[in-house]
Amino acid sequence: MTQSEITKEQYLKIAQKFSFTKRELELGFLKVSGFSNRRIAYMLGISEQTVKNHFTHIYEKAWVPGRNEFKELFFEE
Repeated sequence: MTQSEITKEQYLKIAQKFSFTKRELELGFLKVSGFSNRRIAYMLGISEQTVKNHFTHIYEKAWVPGRNEFKELFFEE
């Protein structure tokens, strides 16, 4: 398994400590899987701005400043 691959089980094991909503869990998994905000918006049928708003909340809950630090939470080991 390369650094950019993570299973849903591995993701959920780490993400559970952040009290994400179901939607935030879904978006977070797509982000750590390598999808862009635009692609996530298209896949979920929501606007790109809505995706950005969700990630603002996700990063706040995870106490990280941005996407790179968020991804590092799941690939530190």
